[in-house]
Amino acid sequence: MPTEHEHHWTTESAHSTSEGLVSYQHCACGRRRVTLAPAATVAAPAPR
Repeated sequence: MPTEHEHHWTTESAHSTSEGLVSYQHCACGRRRVTLAPAATVAAPAPR
């Protein structure tokens, strides 16, 4: 049985959606995850 470890997530891509920011991430061990930062917590880009 594999031993658990602290994952070190690397973001492969991130996309803004109507629900918020969806991020696709992976760990060096091969595990993957998808996270969602709700729209209310996503900072808007600064105006140029």
